[in-house]
Amino acid sequence: MSEVVEYDPADPVSFKSPAKRGWRAAAEFQFEIVLFLLLLATFAAVRFQDSILTRTITIIPGSTLYTPRYYGDAPHGGKSTIHVNPYRALNWRCHIRPVYAYPYCGYELLLDARTPDRGLDLSRLESLTINLDYRGPGNTFRVYLKNYDRRYSTPGIPDTLKFNNVEVTAQQGRNVIELQTSDFAVAEWWLTQNKITTALRHVQLDDVTEIQFQTGTNAPAGTYLFKVDSIALRSRVIAQATWYGAILAAWVVLIGFYLLYRILKLREDLEQRRKSQAAALRIAQYAEESARRDYLTRLLNRSGVIDLYHPIAMNRREGTSAVILLDVDHFKAVNDRFGHSAGDQVLTTIAQILTENTRTGDIVGRWGGEEFLLICSISDLDAAMSIAGKLRASIEAHDFPVVGHVTASLGVYCASGQMAALEQLVSYADAALYAAKEQGRNRVILYQPFMREAA
Repeated sequence: MSEVVEYDPADPVSFKSPAKRGWRAAAEFQFEIVLFLLLLATFAAVRFQDSILTRTITIIPGSTLYTPRYYGDAPHGGKSTIHVNPYRALNWRCHIRPVYAYPYCGYELLLDARTPDRGLDLSRLESLTINLDYRGPGNTFRVYLKNYDRRYSTPGIPDTLKFNNVEVTAQQGRNVIELQTSDFAVAEWWLTQNKITTALRHVQLDDVTEIQFQTGTNAPAGTYLFKVDSIALRSRVIAQATWYGAILAAWVVLIGFYLLYRILKLREDLEQRRKSQAAALRIAQYAEESARRDYLTRLLNRSGVIDLYHPIAMNRREGTSAVILLDVDHFKAVNDRFGHSAGDQVLTTIAQILTENTRTGDIVGRWGGEEFLLICSISDLDAAMSIAGKLRASIEAHDFPVVGHVTASLGVYCASGQMAALEQLVSYADAALYAAKEQGRNRVILYQPFMREAA
């Protein structure tokens, strides 16, 4: 049965397939996933390290890993003999006769009979386990791991191999004997016979070419029976310290990458936050500026003019300021004849003329409709009239698209010393503007006290 995925309009992700949602979740929690996998890997590495890190070589009867060789003490004048079972490998019978002072017999496993100098690297040997059936008058036997090293060994001369040996206590019958590397020592007679230097007197198992069984020290006369079922050589592929060091290194690398990731992510987050704050500030500034600007001419609107005027007026204690109120003559007729779009073009162009003919510190705004307001610092009345006259002439001389030529009337009021409320100043300039319209328009009129009553 196929899965039915319902679409939630409020959550576009809900329309995606389960596989895509799964991949998206995996991408969002990739570090947590890596951490979880590393925890599992660490647990497995510790819990199953024996099976992962160890290698076991098992020698059993009939194995092709060795070639048998057996011997007695005849070379030393003894008469001890050894007999092997032709029907079962690793099964021999030793007859000790007390003719030689130190009678013995032994059974060797040549690990590579064709290449005597090549054996097994057991340098990381952890244990050697021998499973055998032993019977005899003695309660010990010896085990040798014979190592080849060209610094002291000569191919073809067995006694030059290093005799790493241990004497094992055995009971009659079934024995399972487990030996550690630390149980072995180098035979003293071998060290003396081969004049080994101090640096080479330690146990060495890096090239074991022979494994040898021999009757114990001062073995009592009699018959000894050895029946070996298995020999297990358990070695560690990687040293335990190296293994734990690798696990620790993996965690250090992960933590290092995580810290680096967090630092970079923090920097990214801080940069993103800085950009977001800067964008929010720009939006707020734009919103604030937009609230103070006329949408058409981009000049200050009435609210913007008032906001800008108040701090200036509060700090002004001396000097002269001009308040100029401009009105486009017959603007309604322009809209009626040419359309509001053409009228808007006229207002926009006049705003540009005002901006181009005023200074940076002057306040220029659209007071409302077709009226514009200019507040500027001047030296005297003549300067105010000159500024207003220049504006009037520029507007009259300009050729407006579609409309052609238009004119404007301007009312001027000059205030000295501390500035009064803006509404009052504008009312004086408005009275002068009213007088300019009464006198035929397209002119500049300076406010006189009597105009207030006339207006």
